[in-house]
Amino acid sequence: MVTIKFLARFKDITGDRDVEIDYNGSISGLIDILCFKYDNQFKEAIFNKKGDLRDYMKILVNGEDIRTINGLKTGLNEGDQVVIFQTIAGG
Repeated sequence: MVTIKFLARFKDITGDRDVEIDYNGSISGLIDILCFKYDNQFKEAIFNKKGDLRDYMKILVNGEDIRTINGLKTGLNEGDQVVIFQTIAGG
């Protein structure tokens, strides 16, 4: 099982604080599953119109940003924890 934790806006979009999914594969595949489960609002919050991960999105695997690992190709294994949230900027 992979545990996915949703923070801030994503907790509101999904109605879940966390969810466990029996999954071994890439972050990209996991996001596809989550987009199917939580519909267009989730997908639009994650990706821009070109289908790229939004700049302000943070996806952590076991505390490490996927951008510093292998991006959306980052692999997941049994027991991994994924945290999905967006950064907030202010002035």
